[in-house]
Amino acid sequence: MMAARQLAMLDYLSAGRVLPAVGIGVEQEREFHAAGVPFHERGRRTDEAIRIMRQCWETSDVTYAGEFWKLDRITVLPRPVQQPMPLWIGGNSEAAMRRAGRLGDGWIPSFITPEQFRVGVDKTLAYAAEAKREVPGDHFGVLVNYCLDDDPAAARALAMPFIPRGRADAPTLDACTAFGPADLVSERLEGYVRGGGSKFVLRPMCPPERMLDQLERLAADVIPAFHTM
Repeated sequence: MMAARQLAMLDYLSAGRVLPAVGIGVEQEREFHAAGVPFHERGRRTDEAIRIMRQCWETSDVTYAGEFWKLDRITVLPRPVQQPMPLWIGGNSEAAMRRAGRLGDGWIPSFITPEQFRVGVDKTLAYAAEAKREVPGDHFGVLVNYCLDDDPAAARALAMPFIPRGRADAPTLDACTAFGPADLVSERLEGYVRGGGSKFVLRPMCPPERMLDQLERLAADVIPAFHTM
């Protein structure tokens, strides 16, 4: 309920510019144990939470009885400006693609190669068709980790301490990240565009004191080329 209220308020305050994405969380059981949530329930809990949030954004006096939550005449105000509120799904797994097709309005994975992304787009669309739903063709994107430096070795050295452990093997990491000059970042994005992507979250992998510099370089050296496509 807290997530539903917060997202609704953000959408209201931003005049309908919120684009939330949800996932089941990292594959580290200790974090779920710390929160008192059984690790094996995370997928089912996410699915149920998505259904609850959608109901609360669209109607009043929501009553719900599910596996994990029960609601009795709950109303979320203010309502989101967007009706319906788009809800994208994150994650690289087959279950994430299935969730995006059956429950989501878009799919945005991370640590995935352009080739894997293309396959995932097709699978998500197939799952949507099975559920007699439609995920718009421009509702696919990727979270891309980058670090800009004319020296690729220096960029990689700066970025690697901030890459979560175990997220990808070495070949996949090399193919899905952009640690180097601006041309490399553009090349990575173009690969995902060819695979069906149109929305991107570009996350700088660097110490906090370098983030502003990384964002400024991204804005100056990479983004303008895509505004003219």
